[in-house]
Amino acid sequence: MQTELDRAGHDPQRGVLRIQWGFRGAMALFALIDCWITRFKMDPDGVSYLDMGDRYWRGDWHNALNAYWSPLYGWLTGLMFRLTKPSMRWEYPEVHLLNFAIFVAALISFEFFWRGLLESRTENAWTGASRPYAWVLGYLLFAQMYFGGAFKYAWGGDELALVTPDLLVAALAYLVFGMILRFSAGRLSVAFSCLMGITLGVAYLTKTAMLPFGVFVLATMLAVSWKRRAGMRQTGLALLCFLAISTAFVAALSWNNHRFTYGDAGKLNIAWSVNGAWPRYIHWQGQEAVPTHPLHPSRKMLNWPEVYEFATPVAGTYPPWYDPTYWTAGADTRPDPLREVIRFKQNMIDLALYLLGPAGIPTAMVLTVFFLGDRTGSSWRQFRKFLPILAPAIALLLMYGMLIFEPRYLSWAILAGLCSLIASTSISAEEQRLRVFRAASLALGAMLVGAPLHILISSQSESRTSAQYVEAAEQLRVMGLEPGSRVAVIGDGITEEFWARLDRVQIVAEVPRTLATGNSADAFWTSGLDGEQAVLNALKSTGEKAVIADIEPKTLPPGWVPLGNTEHAVYFFR
Repeated sequence: MQTELDRAGHDPQRGVLRIQWGFRGAMALFALIDCWITRFKMDPDGVSYLDMGDRYWRGDWHNALNAYWSPLYGWLTGLMFRLTKPSMRWEYPEVHLLNFAIFVAALISFEFFWRGLLESRTENAWTGASRPYAWVLGYLLFAQMYFGGAFKYAWGGDELALVTPDLLVAALAYLVFGMILRFSAGRLSVAFSCLMGITLGVAYLTKTAMLPFGVFVLATMLAVSWKRRAGMRQTGLALLCFLAISTAFVAALSWNNHRFTYGDAGKLNIAWSVNGAWPRYIHWQGQEAVPTHPLHPSRKMLNWPEVYEFATPVAGTYPPWYDPTYWTAGADTRPDPLREVIRFKQNMIDLALYLLGPAGIPTAMVLTVFFLGDRTGSSWRQFRKFLPILAPAIALLLMYGMLIFEPRYLSWAILAGLCSLIASTSISAEEQRLRVFRAASLALGAMLVGAPLHILISSQSESRTSAQYVEAAEQLRVMGLEPGSRVAVIGDGITEEFWARLDRVQIVAEVPRTLATGNSADAFWTSGLDGEQAVLNALKSTGEKAVIADIEPKTLPPGWVPLGNTEHAVYFFR
């Protein structure tokens, strides 16, 4: 079939294919290099997902079913380890290779979504010579998301290097958005309707917040069906498939926790971010002014330096972060209207500052392109036609606004909004349209110059620290620390678990460094031999085989042995 030619006689579709493969190759190459540089990097959430995945594939359902961490990412890592059985040094690199595969899936899903946006135009604004530039703009916005640094905020790190399911959530969300667009246009088949429901259910298995997102999407489909007086069958099939997956997991989770729950991540964030449970995340003892009744906090063994023990009953490399719902049981998780309004106001301010600051330039560029259109009314009408994807995204943003603002949770929703603005732009004259799109492409491309290199340099610097955890794990194994051993740490277990995971040991006590009451780890080293011995005796009483310190003082006390060049030291109980 002969394709449409532009005025110069060129085939725009051939130009689109060249652009697609060029951007695919460039982004995949950068992502692969980045994953290799950060191959030893790990984060606390990641260790919990890896631990959970191992337990699922061992059949340890009681300890695997977790009301805070969703299972899908753990299932993938657990399956990968079960098939490959990696050595200690290759375990974390395999996880980053999985992240690379997820990134490729996210890119493919984004293309599916972006194609749906362009095909949803009721006018020929993105045909002919304009179409290649449409793809350039879409890819550049996607690249800004993951490589440009404009969407880095709060965590301030390399999103590709994070061992979390956020990229997987984005991949599923782009796929859902693409199918919503096709449903709105009346082009979603019965088979794709089932796939829509399955995708929404799988998204819920990836992150708890995606359950209400699925409800928002299905409500949007129902509204579209009602307005079009068609599509009820597809909506019903999507609902049935979604319920088949989500209700099965809700039932298993509720049975394991002896109460109804679809996930407690939202409740805990109310306790931490809204009601002020302090300290956040670990070793909550119920100190805040809000009346609370800790049911089973981590056990405080010494007041100063502070020593906490948490050997039972929770599993995981670092129990306080493997199941935070257990250790914070009794915290106030009830929504309070006044506190919710205050939190929502602050989160919306943070969102505005984020859109004006880190994401300000790409956001301003997209808005400039949109308002440069000479048919603003047509642009707004087209933008309103994208409400079936914008409404669930906005609903999710407002839901997070009541709890916590983290751009890595919402970057895909923000990108969907920016892409919708670009796809809605109406410029009548093709020459003017091409000038605007070229200028926008050059500006967004210029923003990317140097940013990926900066990310790689920063990642290379961080990788040296990450590699020390692997070396520490290897040194401990050589020194006789056996898998299954219980250990204690002088420092923060939430980061020391990186080497502990590789050694397959469990941290069951710690002298923490970063609690607001002070630095107990430093206090340990300055407490004198008597003070140090009192702490060691307390730790020994709980059955640990060794104590590992996260920093090696200039002069090690008797009994301590340095761990190579890692700035860690170990004390074995005899």
